[in-house]
Amino acid sequence: MLTYVLMMVAGFALLYFGGEAMVRGAVALGRWLDLSPLVVGIIIIGFATSLPEMVVSIQAVLLGKAEIATGNILGSNIANILLVLGITALILPMHHQSRALTRDAAPLLLSAIVFMAFAIDGVIHPLQGVLLFLALLALMMWEFNRTRRETRLAREVEEELQEEMQVHPLMQKPPLALLATVVGLAMLVWGGDFFVRGASGIAEHFGISHGLIGLTLVALGTSSPELASSIIAARHGHSDVAYGNVVGSNLFNILGVGGAAAMVGGLTVPPVMLKVDAIVMLLATAAMILVFSWRKGLTRPLAVLFTASYLAYISMRAALL
Repeated sequence: MLTYVLMMVAGFALLYFGGEAMVRGAVALGRWLDLSPLVVGIIIIGFATSLPEMVVSIQAVLLGKAEIATGNILGSNIANILLVLGITALILPMHHQSRALTRDAAPLLLSAIVFMAFAIDGVIHPLQGVLLFLALLALMMWEFNRTRRETRLAREVEEELQEEMQVHPLMQKPPLALLATVVGLAMLVWGGDFFVRGASGIAEHFGISHGLIGLTLVALGTSSPELASSIIAARHGHSDVAYGNVVGSNLFNILGVGGAAAMVGGLTVPPVMLKVDAIVMLLATAAMILVFSWRKGLTRPLAVLFTASYLAYISMRAALL
């Protein structure tokens, strides 16, 4: 048992530091290639920071533990909305988001519905995975073009990205930046393998399903960066940052992670996940959109309800096994 726990801890560390190295290397290469901050921010940073979730899910499919991948996708999205937003708003209530009923609602709800429709026969097939991934690329290009057209918005985004895009002195030489990117990718792959094998071992040790371990332990592990960054932002008076983080992460989980995992070998979706967890994800998504469409936003009483709902969901899921 201790061995499996240590494997998960080591895997998480490799995922974290590998992701950091890859992002920093990719940003440095982007600057060296004279790409605009907007391109680097939306495409490189937006894509690379979600690589740990993608790597874990792909590794799970390759190791024959596809239910861990499915649980990771559904569990992470539920945790991001109910737990991450709930805890963040307990620290500092979050304001109304004008884009909740316009730019975000349709892609979020549609992606969740399409995921459920694809999974209706118990498997998301490779071709369906390709369609999900292409949808993600289309959304990223649309966001890039929309932001570039809106001059003031583009300037604001570029200013916000300046701190994230600071290049470490060691990365100013292209060969070192390339080395960091490659080493980071290797650490991600290795860490994903460790993480999945550890999670699988823990599930088998306690006699629980791989899907449940994916919904809980794996999902919480891959959602921890969003939780940490949102809490830090809230403590600095910027809790609304969490909304954008969660929306982006949840879209990437369904379309990017789900699409990539399905492409490498098909994504298994057990009936209980389709009937329970996918429905909870859909309801949580709808609740988030409604709350942020309300003029008061996510108040502390609602934040308590969000957090309590997550705890109730985990308890109910544990009882279902």
